[in-house]
Amino acid sequence: NFKKRKKNFKKEKSVNSNMAVEGIHDSNVYIGKDVIKKLNSIQNVSFSQNVQEEPSITVGKGEGPTIITQPTQITASIDKILNGEDFIRTLTGTSSLSGQFEYGDNLLDFDGACMENFSVSASVGQLPQASFDFIIYGSISGSSVSISSSADNEIKEIPTEGLIATFDTANKPQTNSIQSFTYSEIFTKEVIYGIGNNRAADIKFISPIRQEASIAIEIEDYSPEETFSFLNGSKDRNRSIKLEISGDGSILNSYELENAYLVNESVTLGVGNTATANLLYRGYKKV
Repeated sequence: NFKKRKKNFKKEKSVNSNMAVEGIHDSNVYIGKDVIKKLNSIQNVSFSQNVQEEPSITVGKGEGPTIITQPTQITASIDKILNGEDFIRTLTGTSSLSGQFEYGDNLLDFDGACMENFSVSASVGQLPQASFDFIIYGSISGSSVSISSSADNEIKEIPTEGLIATFDTANKPQTNSIQSFTYSEIFTKEVIYGIGNNRAADIKFISPIRQEASIAIEIEDYSPEETFSFLNGSKDRNRSIKLEISGDGSILNSYELENAYLVNESVTLGVGNTATANLLYRGYKKV
């Protein structure tokens, strides 16, 4: 009886994973610069519109009607399953993106877009997740022609020893006891508009790119940092931390923090659970 129940549980988990891999029903997103690709396994898509509007001041009359101070910006937020060697990572730090949103028979073309941020979360035995926002500074309009393009790479689950964190100090050796990690990048941009033009004339990414990594690691394979090292100036603020997702004997995705330093450190202990240290690092890199 026990073996039979265990088998049924595995089957149900497989069905749920397959549903997640298929993504939102009847919806597609195509995006790129030189090459337009379909993003598969999308879990959620949302839009927001930011109208830059302020009241005008008229001499002798006080506040007048509102005026638009900057062109309206549309932000698209997408959550999806991270694919092996995911295509979306090649778009970070790139401007002038274009593509199409497809929902049923409804089509929306867009251009003049660029990435605002990117994050990935990975846990042992789970499908890794990716989230990102991009802002449309150009146009967005209806279309009658659907874009046909190939999807990004196939989905792969993370095996038991599929997460690796490599630290650059002797007390933090390469280890496979990583339980999960989250990595993110936030971009700073300068958007230039021509006089009387609602379309961005130029978009420049400004250094540095802010990076953050939150890592959960088994306590038995972990040495704490020197808590008060910042008082004597010995705190290491120029570390290199590499995070990798592996599967089938190869590295699928790799992320590296530059000029990183420890922001927060905590330990979690629970009855019957593995003791876990939670580390938060922050770093900055050039565009």
